Amino acid sequence: MKILQALVRAGAVVTLGVLPAACAPIYNATCKNTLVTSNVGPITDPALTEISGIHAGIRNPGVWWVHNDSGDTARVFALDGTGAVRGTFVFSGATATDWEDIAIVPGATAGTGAMYLGDIGDNPANRSEVQIYRVAEPDVPSSGPPASTTLTGVDTLHFTYPDGAHDAEALMVDPIFGDLVIIAKSLAGGTVNIYRAPADVAGGSTTMLTNVGTLALETGLLNAVTGADVTRNGSAVAVRTYGTVKVFNRNTSEKVWTAFAGTPCNAPLPAEIQGEAIGFRDDGKALATVSEGASQTLHLSTVP
Repeated sequence: MKILQALVRAGAVVTLGVLPAACAPIYNATCKNTLVTSNVGPITDPALTEISGIHAGIRNPGVWWVHNDSGDTARVFALDGTGAVRGTFVFSGATATDWEDIAIVPGATAGTGAMYLGDIGDNPANRSEVQIYRVAEPDVPSSGPPASTTLTGVDTLHFTYPDGAHDAEALMVDPIFGDLVIIAKSLAGGTVNIYRAPADVAGGSTTMLTNVGTLALETGLLNAVTGADVTRNGSAVAVRTYGTVKVFNRNTSEKVWTAFAGTPCNAPLPAEIQGEAIGFRDDGKALATVSEGASQTLHLSTVP
């Protein structure tokens, strides 16, 4: 592994032969530089001009859930495999100060999903608390006119930081242990803090996050963290910045943030003006990315 780490730091193409057998397939392919990038299709809906988060559906296989950055109302959009909108879903009782990322994990019943929306953006770092909204993933019609639905039963989870306000754009919910994980953002790049909340946070409650470690990145604006995701089986983690997509292998017997102690490999990053959204496909063998801006293209980087 030390040889692999040295080669990755040097920017070399690494062969699969030096990778541990237990590595996730997308981590192996990323380190081998064999991921195949494709354009899924343009996202032309005029309401989607600042996509900040993306996640694969669980109740709705083949659907990508997306949402806008600050400036929009409290709603999410369901996209089909071509980038066309199949539904718009409003979160009843929620506000959208600065929605930055989305996560979905399996629900209590097989085939269902629990959706989390992170209202965690705070550019001036002056919010006394941030919110994460939790609701059951709704059904999306596979045909006919797109849905327009208001979702009820939305839980509002309130969070404070132990060391003052932070801007953040990356939210993960670990499918193994259930932890809610926020990665702070610094426009200077470099080392940033990782914060965690337990899985069993009650709706309406206020919880102080716990600082569980750091993520060390290169310095500079291009290395500011703008999104993150974990595969549905928990075996790989991706962190997006403005200029990179880093994929980490993860030991599923350990907490998800321990993956950041390992050495990442850089996935290909398509040309995206202001890329913030990143999410694994439901099988964990492809990464979806998309930029903010009108009529942007949904990209997939897939294990061959």
